[in-house]
Amino acid sequence: MQEIPRSQNQIRQRPVKQAQREPVSIPGPAPKELTRDQYLALLKMARNMRKVLAYLAMRAFVSTGIQQQELLALTVEEVQTGEIRTADRVIHLPDSLREELLAYARRNGVSGGAIFVSKSGVPTSLITVRDQIRDVSRAAGIDDGATCARALQNLYKTTRAGLMAETVQRLMMELLEKEQAAHGWEN
Repeated sequence: MQEIPRSQNQIRQRPVKQAQREPVSIPGPAPKELTRDQYLALLKMARNMRKVLAYLAMRAFVSTGIQQQELLALTVEEVQTGEIRTADRVIHLPDSLREELLAYARRNGVSGGAIFVSKSGVPTSLITVRDQIRDVSRAAGIDDGATCARALQNLYKTTRAGLMAETVQRLMMELLEKEQAAHGWEN
């Protein structure tokens, strides 16, 4: 077997091209916190400005935690039943919100199908809802970041969590008092 000289045995290394890197998307800042007082001020300002769509959207976000797409797909029939059934959950509408939504539909001549439609019958866009809420928040002097749909939904979540914690604490105390009354050492 013939030996190959070392200089010929080496493999020529070709320069390796650097792979093109995809830009890394950095998530935006978390929505600012909205207080209950700010929310009530927004509702009042929406009423004063006659921005019914913004008013109803904010009420729906804060009282149900509904998503933007679910809100725009909301139908008269769902509002009449009081339940919105999605693929993964059931959203219950408070009676006061149901009444306001049905009154809005009646005023706009909507007897069935999507509630939020333009005068020409085209479904309302997310941009229209966002713009109206932004206009109301600016007029009320509240930061736009605190009034985006996600911030409004977060107010629903924090309010619900607080109420549930209080309810659980109260029920636990009642249970312990009943147990003590029925099975306590002194009885």
